[in-house]
Amino acid sequence: MWWEKPGHLRTVGNRLFIGEHDVVELAEKHGTPVYIYNLGRIRDNYLRMTDALKKAGFREWRIHYAMKANNNREVLGLIRELGGGIDATSPGEVKLAREIGFEDDDIIFTGTSLSNGDLEFLAKTKVLINFDSISSLRRFNGEEGRKVGLRINTGVGIGRVEKTTTGGLEAGSIPVKFGISGKAIDRAFDLIEEKGFELHCLHHHVGSDWVGEKIGRYFQALDNLLKVAEKAEARFGGSVEVIDLGGGYGVPHSAEEEEFPVYEFFQRVKEHMEEYGFGDLKVIVEPGTYLVSDAGILVAQVNTVEEKNGRIFVGVDAGLNVFNSPALYNYYHEIVVCNRVSSEEKMVATVVGNICESGDIFAVDRELPKIEEGDYIAILNAGAYGYVMANNYNLRPKGKEVVVGRSRSIF
Repeated sequence: MWWEKPGHLRTVGNRLFIGEHDVVELAEKHGTPVYIYNLGRIRDNYLRMTDALKKAGFREWRIHYAMKANNNREVLGLIRELGGGIDATSPGEVKLAREIGFEDDDIIFTGTSLSNGDLEFLAKTKVLINFDSISSLRRFNGEEGRKVGLRINTGVGIGRVEKTTTGGLEAGSIPVKFGISGKAIDRAFDLIEEKGFELHCLHHHVGSDWVGEKIGRYFQALDNLLKVAEKAEARFGGSVEVIDLGGGYGVPHSAEEEEFPVYEFFQRVKEHMEEYGFGDLKVIVEPGTYLVSDAGILVAQVNTVEEKNGRIFVGVDAGLNVFNSPALYNYYHEIVVCNRVSSEEKMVATVVGNICESGDIFAVDRELPKIEEGDYIAILNAGAYGYVMANNYNLRPKGKEVVVGRSRSIF
């Protein structure tokens, strides 16, 4: 199977295993719906990115995990053990990161539509803030000499779909709200000077989960960011010490997609930075999906197999309230029948959830092993933007989280 990975997802007999654990046994033990995360896979993904950054030859770099993707405490603890920092988007995320043991120097904050309360909280911390708007920078009452960053909208947006595109003016018909661009950059420079701050970091984020041919477009955005760095150098001298490349590095969702080429990607980033004379600046990367998406699965139990109007529907005990990626983004997610992984008997089925919404669908007319009521399915690539976005709509449960990859499974 294309999704099988050594030490992570594999088939034993006719059953799905994650790490050393039988997924059906975990589901029966903990109940469903249940998210299962493999810390071993997260570690592998982190170390692969670390190796790519080392081999690219950056003088200084650090991975700041985008905790909005998955804020499970065990996951955050692993990132800390590995030496990573945190990319936070709200005061709540800063507080949780601190609880895990991250210091303020380990945290970079890049939020949007910040309230006065948000800004008052941040002013009392020492986290590096990448300001997303002129308004938030103007309203921020930080001490003179404070190092700050700017989130630049480089005019280039890249995402798996329109709704995950965060750069440019518009993503299809969706206006993009993020970042400072055009003449507003000069105004931001003025405010930094007026307030006595020090421009320390330039940041951009083009979108989420981009793969394949979309990767090439990233370098147009990077060039535009480095042109802003040239402008900042002319204005402030050498105060800019950090280029924050953002995140969004994608993962394969199907056999047709390739792994993100981290080695080639960061080598090319280094070359672009050297061309602009910024090869010695510190580089920050903010992966979320890349680290945790394929490390997690969502397991649900089948309760209904029924033909309606010529189509077979498979109903499960999870809905869009538990995992909304297919409904919100129309993402394709591989579905594995945990107790019939390699069964030769097939069926074409539409897999649906238990929420009273027409859009509560995980897959339409998907070829799967023949499913029976009582079986378990696993939805793959569910480790990012899953449980963190879950809710109790229809007063249904959000599901549970189980972590494997330690000496035992952790509920």
